[in-house]
Amino acid sequence: MPEPSGQQLKRRPSTSTACPPPTAHGCQQAPLICGDSSPDTARSTWPSGAAAGTYLVAEISLPSPLQSRTAMTDEDCTYEIWNYILEHMEPDGADISHYYETAAIQPPITPESLAELDMSRIINNPKLRHDVNFDRELHFRPNLDGSKGKQKMKSADHYWQALEGEFFMYEFALQHKQLTTDSHDLAYWDGVIRNTKRRLPAVFEAIRDILTTLVPDHEQRRILTRLDVDLIMQEITHGVCDLIDLSDWLARVVKKHCAPMRDQLVDAMQSDIQQGALEGDHGKLVNGLRQLLNILEAMRLDVANHQIRHMRPLLVDDTVNFQRRYNAHRIYLRKIDVRRCQKWFNDELGHLTTRAVELGKPAPSHLDALTSALVRDVLFNEASPCPPSFYVDHDRLRGVRSDIRSSISHELCRGVLADFAPATVPKADLLQAQEALQGTISAIVGMSGRFTERTDNIAVEIVRFILVLEGRYPPFDGTLLSIVEQKLEQVLKPLSQAFDKLARDTCDRLLPKLKTSVDEHIRLSALDLQDVMVPAAFASLPPPPLGFGAVCAAPPVPAQPYDPDEDIVRRLTHVLCLHWHVWAELVYVASLFEEESTSFATLAPSPTSSAAPSPMMPIAQAVYAPGKKWLPVGVTVSEVPGGIPTPGATPEPVAAAGGRKESEAGEPSNEQESLDAQQQ
Repeated sequence: MPEPSGQQLKRRPSTSTACPPPTAHGCQQAPLICGDSSPDTARSTWPSGAAAGTYLVAEISLPSPLQSRTAMTDEDCTYEIWNYILEHMEPDGADISHYYETAAIQPPITPESLAELDMSRIINNPKLRHDVNFDRELHFRPNLDGSKGKQKMKSADHYWQALEGEFFMYEFALQHKQLTTDSHDLAYWDGVIRNTKRRLPAVFEAIRDILTTLVPDHEQRRILTRLDVDLIMQEITHGVCDLIDLSDWLARVVKKHCAPMRDQLVDAMQSDIQQGALEGDHGKLVNGLRQLLNILEAMRLDVANHQIRHMRPLLVDDTVNFQRRYNAHRIYLRKIDVRRCQKWFNDELGHLTTRAVELGKPAPSHLDALTSALVRDVLFNEASPCPPSFYVDHDRLRGVRSDIRSSISHELCRGVLADFAPATVPKADLLQAQEALQGTISAIVGMSGRFTERTDNIAVEIVRFILVLEGRYPPFDGTLLSIVEQKLEQVLKPLSQAFDKLARDTCDRLLPKLKTSVDEHIRLSALDLQDVMVPAAFASLPPPPLGFGAVCAAPPVPAQPYDPDEDIVRRLTHVLCLHWHVWAELVYVASLFEEESTSFATLAPSPTSSAAPSPMMPIAQAVYAPGKKWLPVGVTVSEVPGGIPTPGATPEPVAAAGGRKESEAGEPSNEQESLDAQQQ
């Protein structure tokens, strides 16, 4: 049998001779599509002058008979297949032969890869359940971003090219089998056909198994009967498989259950399969199957995204309960370094307490210590920004850090412009130039916010604004450009004195606002927190008109002064409140229960809750209404012995705007590493 992918056989010269040019008698065409023909009668009923649109074949010359065919093994047949593809599939025979040998055996989209979209996986993925608190439009998409995504696409291309070679070999072997009566030759071609079947059965199995997850229970028997893979492969190897009828049936089933927006894709898939079958175009035939699997993946993603939208309130409401139990189990397994978390927290608490005594102020609360420690880590701790208890928020906090540093860098650039601008420039003109410069710099650095890599471009813009303010532009001043660029390189480094001073000023400005916001929202539930911290996407739209042009308008809201820190404060407040509800009794106040301290009694969870470190593993289960299997009406969490494996993570979700959530939906593991869905 052929070697599995990854165990490549060393190539050797083929024992077959090169095919001579077609003789006068030509070659009868061996169909892979035939209406009612049986394998026994098909050989004598194929008309040599049949219409070109009837058969999946092409004229191929016949290789010379070999005496050594009687002793050929499966390995020998595999070598023969490689060489047939190499010699006869022009002009891409070399590439296709190589991919036939080396590409994966399983298709790029399989039930196993899509199993991560199952409801059981979704509701047992702690990172997804945490992320849904911060994004109302969280959804999955195929993860094709970055280097991993490019590698996936490349591997998929190789797979489908290998399948094209497989279709060619079915045609090639079947044609030559029908032109011989020698028993040794018949056995040889049977062996070639048998060893050719490497990928196509898996494609039909994937189509069948994915379809069964998308249709109601009462239709599954019909799917299994119609997509009998053994029967389909037997028909293909005997040249009697009606691929046109199969594509018609698949198109009807898929259109019945997919969104109308995908009908055009289904039509294109059906057209490619039929055109490939009628014209003997293996490329179109393979492209049709590829499109079919892509459509099935999109349908499976649609179902999962619809379930997430439906389940969002339930998942958010159960966030604290599930996270406490899940993390208590991880602490028991020593997957979270509790001592490091406590040391990080106690160091900040001790520092704040000492300062309060020195200044004669009230002792800080534990929540104040958590708030201060997080902000200082986000701003100043390069080596280890947050303790392990923030593992589900690392990407979110990294985004906050990037935004704060971007704001500081913008302020530094504004300062450089002010330093070099002439003193005679009116203040209003300088402010206007600084605002325009900030917009220009945003376009230069883009979403990455890498100011230090764009100092030359930023310097050019600053010099241009300076010359405009002085009234002497053009020409450009190259000497001034060098001076400004050197200044930018100095101040934009995070370790520079100017950057550090602005960062500390930002920290001193943020902390009081953040502490006030946390105190105001700490008693809210997870669902109420989301309502306050994550406004609905259409909340700002005006209400629809009523009656004959009447508009129901709310009373005007008093204008509030713009606070540039409002967005950062809101995002950090949401993180801190949820974090405290989950981790307070697990880590930060765990050693204080005997003291029965009242300073945080109203904030800390009850010490009798189920959040104590436990050998039992929490497993969430969806609760469905009778007769319903798609949309759960509730979620329950039960605990099972820790020996049962934790359900795997889901593909990475993405925000509604189409951008991938920055975490990893590389492929997240059970430890919530960064699907590829893709979230995405």
